Amino acid sequence: MSDQGLSFAASLRARLSSFERRLQHAPGDASRVAPECVRELEMAVARLEAAHEQLRQRDIELRQLRSLIDSAEQRFGALASLVDAGYLLTDLTGLIQEANPVAARMLNISRKSLPGRPFVLFIASGRVELMARLNALAEAGAPTDLDLRLRPRERQMVSVRTRICPVRDGSAKSIGLQWLLTPESSPVVPFETDEAAVMEWPSV
Repeated sequence: MSDQGLSFAASLRARLSSFERRLQHAPGDASRVAPECVRELEMAVARLEAAHEQLRQRDIELRQLRSLIDSAEQRFGALASLVDAGYLLTDLTGLIQEANPVAARMLNISRKSLPGRPFVLFIASGRVELMARLNALAEAGAPTDLDLRLRPRERQMVSVRTRICPVRDGSAKSIGLQWLLTPESSPVVPFETDEAAVMEWPSV
């Protein structure tokens, strides 16, 4: 229940206690007080029903929004799995949240094991410099291209060209980073436009 609902319930309990005291201390006036109590309770019930209907409508809207977000995430996840390049989604501190199969193969670690790991653990050199740039990369108005050397688990280092794009919510607040990793021997997979690279996720 919301804070408003809790406040109203507390107010209703206080009114009931007040009515009980009035009836106990003025039994002779019960016939006059009782109808007043009934009217107050009827008004309180009507307000409670209205609040309940508002909450029900809000719950329906939230469920619909959640369904839209889940559908968008599923479509985007399927698209990321088809891209012939490594794809990572991290938060603003560089913790991996999502990875496509290509990125998992490049880092030589299972896809399910990547979420929650700092991406910088796989950077062979320049970790400190990259960490210091994360906020600037997240606030950039366009994608940023970097050359990185990765150290996959139990494998030799590999050089990759990296395109880093900010992820923003519906209010244009930066909430994460996308990393497109392409081995230097492979052609770079471009985005259609710079605007398309700055993804926006709806606020919940």
